[in-house]
Amino acid sequence: MKNIWLAACFCAVAFAADPKPFPGQAGNDNIELRGEAILEPAEIKQEVGSELGMGIVVMRVTASNKTGEALRVGPADFTLVSRKDGDRAEALEPGQLAGGTALIVKKNTAGREWAQQTNTPGWTGISGTKTDKPKDDVLLAALKAKLLPDGDLKPNQSSNGLMYFAIETKKLKSKDLALVYKGPAGHLTMEFK
Repeated sequence: MKNIWLAACFCAVAFAADPKPFPGQAGNDNIELRGEAILEPAEIKQEVGSELGMGIVVMRVTASNKTGEALRVGPADFTLVSRKDGDRAEALEPGQLAGGTALIVKKNTAGREWAQQTNTPGWTGISGTKTDKPKDDVLLAALKAKLLPDGDLKPNQSSNGLMYFAIETKKLKSKDLALVYKGPAGHLTMEFK
């Protein structure tokens, strides 16, 4: 009886020592990440004040420094991956979505270009919708203000913000996405519900 009790305690401790991360979370001894994928155009519009067009995923991310020294974190550390087709996307700069001339080239898993759209002055968003210049400037300012800051986090400090990704969203759900962090704090993959 004593051996069974000891075995049960050992199993409980072994499983508690290596917890599986919750959806929308990832972490290690250096950094903790929490995130949420925003896919619906209406939710994106509510978040940034304007529609960004089809093929844009917005990620809301919080990064917390768990080290005893400064840790640099920024959008360039993240890649969005579609589990449906293996499509990968780097974080976009706000100027690639609004504010004048922008070029967005999407690639499929084989590295071949599958879509290319340009914006000329007076045009904005991946869909190329004609807008007023003042309205475009307001969107650019909102995208910049809400962007995940790129910079050093002090020990035990957190930073949060949005990141914008161009990825095929047709019939895509949060559970089909993974956000990969590859930066000074290591390599982590965040899964979603």
